[in-house]
This record gives sequence, C-alpha cells and structure tokens, in this order.
Amino acid sequence: MRPPLEGLFLHLVRSGFPLSVRDYEDALAALRLGHGTLTRERLHRLCETLWAHSDEERIHLARLFRDLPRPTPEAIRAMTHMRQPEESGPPAAAGTERAKPAGETRQEPAPAPVVEFAAAAEAGGIGLPQAAIPPGLLQPHVLTPRPAVGLRQMIVTWRRFRLARRSGPKVQLDIAATIAEKCRCGTLTEPVLVAERSNLARLLVLFDASPSMAPWRGTGAVVADSLGRSQLGHAAIHYFDNDPAEGLFESARLMRPQSLRDVARQHPACALLVIGDAGAARGRSDRERIRSTRTFAELARDAGWWPIAWLNPMPRPRWAGSSAARIAAIPGIAMFEFTEDGLILAVDHLRGKGRH
Repeated sequence: MRPPLEGLFLHLVRSGFPLSVRDYEDALAALRLGHGTLTRERLHRLCETLWAHSDEERIHLARLFRDLPRPTPEAIRAMTHMRQPEESGPPAAAGTERAKPAGETRQEPAPAPVVEFAAAAEAGGIGLPQAAIPPGLLQPHVLTPRPAVGLRQMIVTWRRFRLARRSGPKVQLDIAATIAEKCRCGTLTEPVLVAERSNLARLLVLFDASPSMAPWRGTGAVVADSLGRSQLGHAAIHYFDNDPAEGLFESARLMRPQSLRDVARQHPACALLVIGDAGAARGRSDRERIRSTRTFAELARDAGWWPIAWLNPMPRPRWAGSSAARIAAIPGIAMFEFTEDGLILAVDHLRGKGRH
C-alpha cells in the first residue's frame, strides 16, 4: 500500500511546487498528530498550510481537491481494512415494513410553503435571473497587489550583474606568487598577499512613477528593497514622471526634484536600467515623447550611463502602435518585458552578454 499523500505530493512536485522530502515528512508528522484528518476540508487546509506559499499555488491546490473524485465506501473499506457491518436479525421481507415499537408515531415531513402571485405587480417586482454556472468554472481571483517580479527573484537576478575586481587592502594569500617567490629566492621571508575580489558593478535604476504606472506602483518599492540586498558595488534608484529627460526625483511621490547633471555627478559611470510603460499603457503614440526620449538616451551616454536597458511592464503585443514601439527602436536602448525572463535578459544586456 502506498504511503499517505504520496500521489498528491508527487503530482505537485511535477507541477512545479518547490517541495522537498522534508515537506512531505512534515505532512506525515502532522497526520500522525491528528491534523488534517476526518474530513476532506481539513486535509485540504493542512496541505495548503504546509505546501502552498503563493496565490497561484493555493489556486492550483484548491482545483486539485475540487476535481479529485471522492473515494467510494468500498475503496475506503479496502484502504482502511474495515469490514462491512453485518445486519443484526433476519432480513425483512420485500414489501414489508419494520415493526414499529408501541407508542411510536411516524412524523410526516412538513410541506414547504408555496407562495403564488397572480401578477408581477403583487410580487413587488420581477426577480433578477440567476446564471447557472457549472462548479468547474468558479475559480478564486487574486485581488491583492503583486509585483511584476518577486523580491527573492529580483535579488537573485541582480547578483548576476558582477564586475569582479581586486580592491582594498592586501589580505588574501596568492599561492602561485608565493611559491614563485620561494623558488626564486630559496627562502620565504613573507607570503605574497593580494587584495580580495569584490563586485564593482554599478547600477542606476530610473522608475516611472507617473499615473499610467499606478498598477505597478508597489513594484517600485520592491525594486528599491532588492537593490539594497543586491551586493552590487553601487546601486541607486530615482524616479521620473513619464519622461526622464524632464528631470528626476528622489522619492516615488515625485518630491525633491534633481537635474540630470546633479544625478550624473552623484552616480557616475553606471549601467542604466529604466522601468516604465513608455506610453504603452495608454496605447497612443506621442512624437514629442519619442523625441525627448531619444535626447535623453544621448544625454545618458554623455553622462557615462551605459549600456541602457528598458523594462516595460506592458506585454510586448501592446507596444505596437504606441510610443513604446518607437522608443524600443531607438539606437542604444534595449527594451524587454518586465517579467522574470525579461529581467534576466535586461541584466545580461547590462553585463554585455545580451544578444539584443
């Protein structure tokens, strides 16, 4: 006989759930303690608590429990090795009823009240029709805001951006140079030390905080948080309102404005990552915006912000016919969708490894 929950666990692993053997053992231990037993709903709640860590995983698990057929009584008896209860006394003959004890009266079910109306006016109005929706079409909706890319994935992707150089005090032993010095002099007076390697990659992020980016406003906070944990040599984020050429701001509320020259003086020689819809959210093409963005790309290159990658949270098919399609074609700007894969491609472009 297969262990409990083995089939469900293996199916979830094949579906992409990040589960390990320890997660399965935790579920078995909880079952031994009496959690998730007796009812199907309690088992569902236990599996959701231990194995589902995101809204998508909870929806997938709920769909499995909804679509999984309930076991028949025969299957339950076969799995639990329970015998079918034997009936006490001789079976009653067909067409006969069990004898009632003295004094017992049979209670008839009360008839349901029926209310009839001669006309719709007497009913106080016409009732609203109810749509007959199959249970399989009912799915929960995720109403909580979510970033375009999760915090953990964003931190991991930033750490792909590395420019390893030796800098700082000489504290690391250079074995090859020490052996060479020993062979050359015959005696070793002191080991050869070199500076440790550190990540000197520099990144500047410009985030569009205009009203058209309102659905992704929470993503800006996630980006700022992830940059602080990125282990980059230098990382900073500034904000702009639709057009970065018109000026930058220190906060997402577009307060404390700064000129491009001042920001370039604070963050010189950085790779530049711009995050914004580039006009794709409203779906129209603005010639002035395209011209201004082309001017900004030239100013950014003169300021030492190079290369330039652009992350657009709108899907690529929505770029057509808007300013985003023209901005993506500007020489020196590589535009990607703001997804996990798009973020990796953008970072690879900043590393000089992209094929855009």
